Amino acid sequence: MAAITSAHLVSVEEYIARFIDACEKPTCEYLDGELIPKSRGTKKHSQVQANLTTLIRNGYGETLNALTELTTRLRETQFYVPDIAVEDLAKPIQGRYPGKNDPVLLCVEIVSPPDRVGKLFGKCEEYHKWGVPFCWVIDPERKIAWEYFPNDVEPRRVEDDLSAGPIRLPLSDVFFRV
Repeated sequence: MAAITSAHLVSVEEYIARFIDACEKPTCEYLDGELIPKSRGTKKHSQVQANLTTLIRNGYGETLNALTELTTRLRETQFYVPDIAVEDLAKPIQGRYPGKNDPVLLCVEIVSPPDRVGKLFGKCEEYHKWGVPFCWVIDPERKIAWEYFPNDVEPRRVEDDLSAGPIRLPLSDVFFRV
């Protein structure tokens, strides 16, 4: 595998061919020609991701679909890969990934070393610009979670339950076995 550097710009077509069609690892996001490698998940990260996916599928599976590591196209030259994207089945994703006019209901980012929470909040801002109404940022190491809605001045730290439209999940279930 070739080294990923910011000195070499990659076309949208090359990004799609390598990281969507061929599933090249490590998973990379894409912003205006630059490849941005995603942080590797830890056991705690994986556990939270599995817990959330199971909770959403079991509790809301008739109307919502929790998808892990789904490539999302926010605009022509911006692709992000949220840890979990929740699709509203009343407005299903058209094609292989949601496009710039096809936002999902919820994007979840789970902190992994060396991620910084502020960087993930910045991604939430981008998801909101795309049209995503709900974002969560979850830190499995510190067992802290935040909800971030489009008109919020800043993210809201969650004490008991995470919420996003019809979804309500107790933090104790989100952090089960973490």
